[in-house]
Amino acid sequence: MMLPRVKKGNGREVNLCGRVFNMSTRRASQPRRCPRCKIHQQYCFCAHIKPIEIQSTLSLVVHVRELKLTSNTAQFLQEMMPKNTHFDVRGRMDEVFQTAHILERSGRPLFLYPNETSVELNEEFKNSYPGPYHLIVPDGNWHQARKVHQREAGFTAIPTVRLPAGLVGEYQLRKAPRPEFLSTYEAVAHALGILEGEHVRDELMKLFRIFVKSVMHSRTDFHAKLELPE
Repeated sequence: MMLPRVKKGNGREVNLCGRVFNMSTRRASQPRRCPRCKIHQQYCFCAHIKPIEIQSTLSLVVHVRELKLTSNTAQFLQEMMPKNTHFDVRGRMDEVFQTAHILERSGRPLFLYPNETSVELNEEFKNSYPGPYHLIVPDGNWHQARKVHQREAGFTAIPTVRLPAGLVGEYQLRKAPRPEFLSTYEAVAHALGILEGEHVRDELMKLFRIFVKSVMHSRTDFHAKLELPE
């Protein structure tokens, strides 16, 4: 017979015969998470989120499953560029994803995804196709991202662009299929570094490294003091 359990506030569950069962660390720490950066308040890095100005428009097409993941990086792009970044969620049950409002946004539309017809972003590209730009970026796993350009009405006609070869991801919170597979945040940072200037990339990557370090520290060395750059 299954005995009922009584939840304790210290990350444990105790049933009526006194046996102790550990709750998941994530569930136990949920009330103590910062609502903005979604990390335990002890390692909150919101003070390091310093918005920047860009000329481009950024549309993030985010799969609904990514919204609850603390390892999702797209949320911080919106925090860093709030005036120019749009969050569009796809994959919700019983809801048809619409693209018309996305296509109406200002700027030369570019879809960031490395398929067989994509053009490399570089100085030659900028000279041939001057901005301002509207960068549309799918956020999710690689299977989800591929389907966005293939299946969503309106996106198939938008030219795809890719990052230069040789970039290596710094993301340690999820295992990438290959070292050159970047997170959404990193991909956008490097793309805007080309389209807007290296200063944009540098500011975005500065926060990204703080984010990764903070989350890794909270997972592996929770009780130790975390030192972050000013």
